[in-house]
Amino acid sequence: MPDSGNNELDDSIANFAQAGDGHAWSTQAASPNDLDQTKDHTPPDDATSVALEAYLASRLQQIGEVSHEKKESVGLKTGNGWDPNQIVEQVFKIEPISIKRAVEIAISANTTWRDQLSKSFRRQKRDLELVGTPTVEFVPIWKVRGFHECYYIRNSSYKVNVKNDVVAVDMEGQSRDLILERKRSRFIPAAIIDRLHRLGSFLSDDSKYFVITDALELATKSTDGELVVSGSGHKISLDDEAELTSWRSKRVFDEADLKVRGAQVRIREPTLSKEALLTQFREVVIRMPERFKQILSNKLQILELKRIYVPLIRIPLQKGLVPRETIVNGTRGELANARLLNLFE
Repeated sequence: MPDSGNNELDDSIANFAQAGDGHAWSTQAASPNDLDQTKDHTPPDDATSVALEAYLASRLQQIGEVSHEKKESVGLKTGNGWDPNQIVEQVFKIEPISIKRAVEIAISANTTWRDQLSKSFRRQKRDLELVGTPTVEFVPIWKVRGFHECYYIRNSSYKVNVKNDVVAVDMEGQSRDLILERKRSRFIPAAIIDRLHRLGSFLSDDSKYFVITDALELATKSTDGELVVSGSGHKISLDDEAELTSWRSKRVFDEADLKVRGAQVRIREPTLSKEALLTQFREVVIRMPERFKQILSNKLQILELKRIYVPLIRIPLQKGLVPRETIVNGTRGELANARLLNLFE
């Protein structure tokens, strides 16, 4: 014998599919030449729309309410965010300042006013000098941006107010019980209000309503997210990311694109894998509904995944017999501070 409950749910889902056809959206690929791109949602193509409609209209097994403690990402998983192999990362480098300028910054930072005064009076050559080839160390940061979106069915109830002259309501062949809602006053005791109601006073302030408790709702929940971390896994704020990538960016296709004239180049590869990065991103962006009856679609879409190499310029200097190394922020043209260096530990 057919399960009438499942048939009703099937009918509801089919109706929801037609209504939700105009609310589904797909994503547009991010431009590879811009580090600061805005979120872009575009209407779905016919294939996406048909696929969503077919899925929502398909037969789904009715399940019970899922508690907050047991909620999880159940249902159909769509989008490229679930499988790292489906996401193509783009690699960029930040063009460093000139090596000549970096050496000048390093020498100036290590020259005291006493050294300058001594040089001025004794006209001696400065004893602080470059003693080796500068090294440009490209350190990576990850940047990922995307969204999570799900459609789901949940049980709900509605309170429907009716006019005061209504004494009965019949909906879809079912009689609905009317409930009288009496207005309460914070200033008049409830006993006095009840007595006045019995005497026929204040009845115009009462309202009548009935409750629909067997409603099924099709709802959607969508969350955008962005995550920036260093290659070693330290989280980077968006302000720091903007500061580190504020200089000229260039797309990198192979290791030869990272060469710098007048310097050695060292490339530090990220210790945080792409899989681990996407796991962190899922924790940031996925927000499943607190209560649902059925998850219909569960989409995680990555709009942008970039590995950006930021230049740190290491300048080998020597003062007298004492060697030292000064690290210059190759993006901003200033000494690299401790906070910057800690990000790339």
